[in-house]
Amino acid sequence: QQLVRLAADKDALPRLLQELRTYDLLNTWVLESVITECSQRGDMEHLEQSVQLARAQGTELTSTALSALIRVTRTADDALSSFKDAVGQGPPDAVLVLALAEAAERFSDRAVADAVLQNLPANPTAALAVAVLRLCLPGAPLASQDEGMAAAKLYGKHFANVDLSQDLQLQRLVADVAIASSRTDVLEKLVRSLPDSTSRAALVKSYASDRRLDGAKRVFEACPEKDACLYNVLLSACTVGRDLASAEKLLSHASATGAVDVATYNTMIKAYLQLGDSRRARALVRTMRSAGMTPNCVTFNELLDAAAVKGGAAMWEVVDEMEACGLKPNNITCSILLKSVQQRSQPRDIERALKIVESVDVAMDEVLLSSICEACIRTNRSDLLARHLERQRSGKGVQVKAAHTYGSLIRSYGFLQDLDGVWATWREMKVQRIAPTCITLGCMVEAVTNNGEPEAGLQLIRQMLAHEETCSLVNAVIYCSVLKGFSHRKCFDQVWAVHDEMRANNMQYSVVTYNTLIDACARSGDMSRISLLLEQMSQEGIEPNVVTYSTIVKRYCLDNRIDKAFEVLEDMKRSADFT
Repeated sequence: QQLVRLAADKDALPRLLQELRTYDLLNTWVLESVITECSQRGDMEHLEQSVQLARAQGTELTSTALSALIRVTRTADDALSSFKDAVGQGPPDAVLVLALAEAAERFSDRAVADAVLQNLPANPTAALAVAVLRLCLPGAPLASQDEGMAAAKLYGKHFANVDLSQDLQLQRLVADVAIASSRTDVLEKLVRSLPDSTSRAALVKSYASDRRLDGAKRVFEACPEKDACLYNVLLSACTVGRDLASAEKLLSHASATGAVDVATYNTMIKAYLQLGDSRRARALVRTMRSAGMTPNCVTFNELLDAAAVKGGAAMWEVVDEMEACGLKPNNITCSILLKSVQQRSQPRDIERALKIVESVDVAMDEVLLSSICEACIRTNRSDLLARHLERQRSGKGVQVKAAHTYGSLIRSYGFLQDLDGVWATWREMKVQRIAPTCITLGCMVEAVTNNGEPEAGLQLIRQMLAHEETCSLVNAVIYCSVLKGFSHRKCFDQVWAVHDEMRANNMQYSVVTYNTLIDACARSGDMSRISLLLEQMSQEGIEPNVVTYSTIVKRYCLDNRIDKAFEVLEDMKRSADFT
């Protein structure tokens, strides 16, 4: 084989064939290697020469060589002709019929497909079973009008003992027909042919993913043995489908047969929590313990996620219980704790959360790093944020690979008024060849603008717009940061210049954009522009909100124009959103 491949690479196959024939070495197996190599390369000239040599010296070709000839045919008729020639040498084996089945699919030809069925061996291989059943898929030559009944018949007659575990699409084809026609026998044959519980669980899960809970149940019922893996997949399908009654019944059966594990209970606990029923979730934890199973981090993370909505004592109660069980918080635990910490949280909550983060005996990841940054910003803890950023900058932190994480770091440096850190992070992202997202760009523009450099923010926007691969990142929200920056610096001419630029670049305005412009009018005392802005809002179908009206009223009051303020209030009352 290696000699043939080398000769083909050197375009020396004719010479090799001649030499082999001279020394009477051109036997069946050599011809098989040559024909197979030529068919794989699409070398029809030398393939035909090899076939002619075989005929000239009366050498019978192997089924592998004959299969290779069928695979390079260019029409359905040629495929049938080659197959009939092969059959003339003796009964076709699975290898030869497989090549014909592939040709039937390639040419989508019914006559070739019928020839396959007529020549099926008594013990077909898995590869042949898959190839033949694929001929029954929609649009294929054996597809029937009775929604795949041909596949069910073929499977029941020829392939019931063949392992289809490597082709989920065909499993579904057979299972769908068996379920639709109430052929429980065919469905049971199918699941019994699958080699293990994992394969059966994958079939159940495929129905669950398609929101076909009834199909998932039918496959589950057809399984000869039901272990925790199978129960867990169906239990998850029931909970996703909000079929709590079936889920509870399934859990009861699993418990009675001993086919439960921690994941079984966790799935049901999650379902109760999603329905807001923490009482039943807690009760199930107690049932779990009485059954001799210890809750794991997943259990407590689900409870913690639900308790975090309430915050405070409820959240720390779960953490205390987790630690009492000898379990250490993991990254997910820390992320939940940090996301629960809000501006209204007690200082001790953020400090305890960060203390837990620092005690976790696993490597910090990007999600956790971002969660720490955002929690510190939300709670205005610049001292804690600075400490973690210093660790990150020292080289002992996380290796950042995601644009989202870079956005969090840029936002954090901006919060600390560290422009050097902001720009260093942006440059690092570019050096690492990590493409920014609109969120990353927004964080960058906001960071430099909020720190007194709206010109730098505007320049960055223009750089993005100048390149085809980044121009789509820019939107009105990002421009808004620049508008606010110039407005707060009382650079109102630049506000309106940026507004004109946004219009020229076809930015889609929102109520936030208009509120920013109206705020600039109020700050500058240029109330003459407000009527035009409100008219533009109306033309674009954007309704003013409380912020819009409040900004206008406040300015009129400052100008002692109480009559105009009351007019705005009357307009506000007439608005449908404020009735």
